[in-house]
Amino acid sequence: MKGTKSVAFIITVIVAVLIYASPILAQTYLIQKGDTLFSIGKRYGTTADELKIANNLQSDMIYPGQLLLIPQGMIYTVMLGDTLFKVAQKYGTTYQELIRVNSLSSNAIYPGMKLCIPSSSQTYPPSGGSNNSLYVLGFYVDREKYQPSSYNRLTANGNLISAVAPFWYKLSPENGMEIWEHQTGNELATEDKITVIEQARRNNVQVLALVHNLLYDGQIDAKKLASEMLATPDTRRTFINQLEGLIKKYGFDGVNLDIEHVYLWDRDKFSLLVKELYQRLDPQGYKVTVCVPAKTWDDRANTWSGPFDYSAIGRYSHHVVIMSYDEHGYSSGPGPIASYGWVGNVVKFAVQNIPPEKILLGVPGYGFDWEAGQVNPTYLSYSQAMDIAVSRGASIRWDDSGKVPYFYYWNYGYWNYGKEHQVWFENVSSLTYKLDIVNRYALKGIAIWRLGMEDPEIWSVLNSKVVAEK
Repeated sequence: MKGTKSVAFIITVIVAVLIYASPILAQTYLIQKGDTLFSIGKRYGTTADELKIANNLQSDMIYPGQLLLIPQGMIYTVMLGDTLFKVAQKYGTTYQELIRVNSLSSNAIYPGMKLCIPSSSQTYPPSGGSNNSLYVLGFYVDREKYQPSSYNRLTANGNLISAVAPFWYKLSPENGMEIWEHQTGNELATEDKITVIEQARRNNVQVLALVHNLLYDGQIDAKKLASEMLATPDTRRTFINQLEGLIKKYGFDGVNLDIEHVYLWDRDKFSLLVKELYQRLDPQGYKVTVCVPAKTWDDRANTWSGPFDYSAIGRYSHHVVIMSYDEHGYSSGPGPIASYGWVGNVVKFAVQNIPPEKILLGVPGYGFDWEAGQVNPTYLSYSQAMDIAVSRGASIRWDDSGKVPYFYYWNYGYWNYGKEHQVWFENVSSLTYKLDIVNRYALKGIAIWRLGMEDPEIWSVLNSKVVAEK
């Protein structure tokens, strides 16, 4: 009796593990007296060989009480030159689903390996066709403390990028009307800037001079700096004169205005700045793009999104980047960086105020790692998120509501029992859903924050679904 209970307990655990680890292949069957692999296969629409592969059986021998995994799809034999992404694309699923279905610990596969291909787990949404012409803007950042430079992504994928906006310039902390030629971290030498610009030119990639008011040391008030610059027609003219000179000095194709911290009472003045900048640069053939926070309605009291008048900004700009990320971020608890439903609602509001052919949907390439009960998560690239998952033995999960991946892990300390962490991030599958939104609303394109942090597989998707507007 004790042995029977043990067997029952083991079977229960196995079932639970299989359901938890492989949701798509969760169907299991407890073998009964008289069953054969052939009869079970016929009952479930599969074959004896596929049952053997799915259960690692060396022969047709089975016995009552044995638990079988029933494959819900086909078995594919990996060929030379295959990658998980190529196999997934061929069968209308994603490489993330293949990892989950086959309980893989990494993206590595090898010729002769058997993969279960799910038959009803279509994770890519309808894309509205392939080879859509989109404007693909990549935000470019030089090497940060824990993150790589964007240079290698620009070099490898220049044919899939329409423009880059290097994160090189900011409002001076001493005078908001002045522009600092400054890059996060160390000062970037002029010759290095020229190298990046020349590399972009080789692939006919436009380069936009990005100016921001972010990442100041000490007690610098970024909104105050912006207010100084926006104050009067003369102060705005001084700023525009400097920006125009910067464009001509380096041969930029235009500007990306990324002034994110603005007082509520400066809303109309910011719109005037955009108008005056457009009236100065557009006749000369220069492009004006503006970054604005995501919002689902125009809340004039919201100190983050309220200062930005979508209609006025859209009227006097070539492109408006809707920064549809950080739905959950530094000031919140864990959750999707940009869930499918939230992004859809952001775009639904945006197209009511800005012509869709001017909108670039901001898409995140990063993730956040939250410790339980804490805010201020750790900023992660896709590769860092994957490294954590592998090193902690965490299973990548899929939030089917938000259409984003995530995972849990425990961080064990020397003197404690460990703390739970949640990691939410973006990958090729979540990007594909966002491309569906772009196509559904006929938006101009996308803007990726930032090159070098994203899942490298997104470039394969863009290559198969998009023609970058040049």
